[in-house]
Amino acid sequence: MSYDELIEQESVKYNNFSPSIVINEENIARVIFSPKHYNNGEVLATAFEQILHKHGMSVLRLEYDFDNSLKETIKLLQKNDINRYIGYVSANVQDIRNVLYEGYRLFYILDTARSDRIGHADVFAIRPNNKVSLPKKALKNYIRLKISNIFNKIQLVNKYE
Repeated sequence: MSYDELIEQESVKYNNFSPSIVINEENIARVIFSPKHYNNGEVLATAFEQILHKHGMSVLRLEYDFDNSLKETIKLLQKNDINRYIGYVSANVQDIRNVLYEGYRLFYILDTARSDRIGHADVFAIRPNNKVSLPKKALKNYIRLKISNIFNKIQLVNKYE
């Protein structure tokens, strides 16, 4: 898909479970698990690694069914003894959408509501390689750094431990 087509997707409701498209005024949360996302009191950059995958980085919308969506996410991801829920970090949607490189947005956010988690969304990285002068590896590192810095890693909220 082209850069413009990716941005256009933000204005479409995902399915009938969806409460609405994701708007700039919203806040979203990234659920943090140990040991992959958290170590020695610090949220690691690996917590945001999923941003580079084609299915995007899973987040929860604080304004829509957050408590239930959080409980369901914990249940889903804490199936084994390896992952331990630590808490979540949050970010403002507009702050994420405002990240530009050479005049191009680096992220777009889609409503991806599910029947068990209507407050679910995904953040995707836009890699306009043909429009940005950074080499591919440097751009990936820049994307990881930017998304990691936007989420408030200082205020790890521990709910439902």
